[in-house]
Amino acid sequence: MRRSNQPAPVILILCLALSSLAWTPWGAIYDSARDERSVGDQAADKKISLSIKGGLADKDSKLALKVHVYCFLKHVYLVGAINDQPFRAFAVKTAKGTEGVKQVTSYFKPETDTTADDLELAAKVRAELIGNGDLSSTQIEQEVMNAEVVLLGMVRSQADAALAVKVAKGVKGVKKVTSFLIPPK
Repeated sequence: MRRSNQPAPVILILCLALSSLAWTPWGAIYDSARDERSVGDQAADKKISLSIKGGLADKDSKLALKVHVYCFLKHVYLVGAINDQPFRAFAVKTAKGTEGVKQVTSYFKPETDTTADDLELAAKVRAELIGNGDLSSTQIEQEVMNAEVVLLGMVRSQADAALAVKVAKGVKGVKKVTSFLIPPK
């Protein structure tokens, strides 16, 4: 019997399973474990953000894609490049009316034609944040709009928040950095 040069099915299945770890419950467990919030706070925040996203999508699914919803410790952040003023107001009203929300912060910019440049800049900022050995950047989210960086998330300390801003400002092409990073209280 001639032997095939293809990997054994068991090895192939194992490789596929490991390559998709981020999409399994194990990836979710890892994300939860490295978060500064308790599991209960994470669940409450996720419920709030999904409720708001659903409300926005019910109103106008196309415009809803332009508003990014983040929630940390029941504080909602609405970030996006969107020109539609009534939809901006609707997004804020929806967030404020969502059960469990304590505070809403909106950061809207006019739409621009810099999507490709912003994606490239976002990748550079992300690489610098991850590459900085003194910074725990695993929980830092970012949005880039017209070369302006918005940092969001939970960090270990005020020093980490300041360092993240410094690192982002140091990336060539970044015009401005706005931080909504939250250190422990």
